[in-house]
Amino acid sequence: MRLKYMCILFSCLLSPPPFPPNTVSDHRTASWHLRAPWFAAIAFALVPVVFTAGASAAAQLSGATETGSALILAAGAAASAILGLIVIRLSRPTLRDYGFRQPRRARAALWFVPAAATVLIILGTQGVRVDAPTIAAYAVLVVAVALNEETWFRGIVFAILRARSSRTAIVGSSVLFGVLHLANLAGGADIGSSILQVAFAALFGLVAAQLLVLTGSLWPAIAWHAAWNFVTFIGGDSTDTRSLVGLGAACLVMLGYAVFLGRRTPSTPSGTAATDSPALP
Repeated sequence: MRLKYMCILFSCLLSPPPFPPNTVSDHRTASWHLRAPWFAAIAFALVPVVFTAGASAAAQLSGATETGSALILAAGAAASAILGLIVIRLSRPTLRDYGFRQPRRARAALWFVPAAATVLIILGTQGVRVDAPTIAAYAVLVVAVALNEETWFRGIVFAILRARSSRTAIVGSSVLFGVLHLANLAGGADIGSSILQVAFAALFGLVAAQLLVLTGSLWPAIAWHAAWNFVTFIGGDSTDTRSLVGLGAACLVMLGYAVFLGRRTPSTPSGTAATDSPALP
């Protein structure tokens, strides 16, 4: 009898304990432990900016049409996204750990309805102001840009800053995302509109980062990012009164959504898949 109980105890010690939902077993998150995380975060955040600037310069020098320029920018964004995925692949965490997986807790994120509402507001107030070939080119562009920027900012940069805390990663990645939109000044944008775009990009980045932490997935932010850019582009980036009112309404919805998500976003991840540094060649 004693031998039977000893065998049962031994088998329990050898078998792994069950994990509750949303812990290390099914909701791991990528995290880089570096000596200078902020320096690394800034350096990696500059990569998509450099690719975008290079593609923009190439489009201007080639004298391409609006459709051609969109495709050139898409090629640059796609090349940058591929490089980001290579960096992720060479690091210890998996693609799933970075957020390339099915989202969880969609109900806690209100099924992403507020994010979709911001897109519909812009579409309803700006409408469609470009021709069909340009719409097709913009569809390609927005997918490439969304995958590119989310891979670098909410993927790699977020993982670097997450070693300190999820809150640091949320705020830090969104601030970097906003500030680096000042690169639009090189494309001829005026200072006033560039500052507004920085503020908006930071707010967008804040919500996107909160969605990542709350759902464990990058896909909601990628889809939202692509949809937002698409309705903005096909509306011609209009600045008439109706469009500005729509933009203001969308920003209010986004701000309210950020507050809502902030109250439900955990300050620390449930599990981490860490790396000291990527195994870059």
